[in-house]
Amino acid sequence: MGNISNIYVIGLLSIVIIISSCKKEDEVPIINGCTDANAMNYSTNANTNDGSCVFAYDIAQGSWNIETACQELNVFGFDVPLNTVFPKNIEILGEGAGVVSMDINEKNIFADILYDGTVTIQDDQKIAIDIPVLGEVDVDISGSGMIQTAINGSFTLVLSFDVPVLGTQSSSCEVTCSR
Repeated sequence: MGNISNIYVIGLLSIVIIISSCKKEDEVPIINGCTDANAMNYSTNANTNDGSCVFAYDIAQGSWNIETACQELNVFGFDVPLNTVFPKNIEILGEGAGVVSMDINEKNIFADILYDGTVTIQDDQKIAIDIPVLGEVDVDISGSGMIQTAINGSFTLVLSFDVPVLGTQSSSCEVTCSR
């Protein structure tokens, strides 16, 4: 019986020595952060998602304060007040699949928003503005910009329309958004 216990103890010690002498693999340190590549704050270094991901589509939605600085435009000697075309506050709504909309002069304007916050006004978007001498005119609106954070963004918009005799007129507007 003594031999069996000796063999048992030697076997157990051998297993403990083998296990303890095995080289442990290097443990990967935990790096918390956003691990979703579709988020604005995606971190290539993070290996554990900490719930901090910020998505441009989500933060773009809601109420924004708008400030505009438009190039002056003169039609037949009359100044066209383009800075008053845009409201002081705007509501951006999610339409799904990376598309948002905003109401400008009672017209829904649609824009595409990418994961990094880049916003591009979709083709063939129009608003109506009142131009002295001409009356209400359909104006093509185009442009792009960026939602930088949940509280600020900036855009360059181009307003263009046809005027009899003068042809196509256009003006560029710098728009800043804040909350």
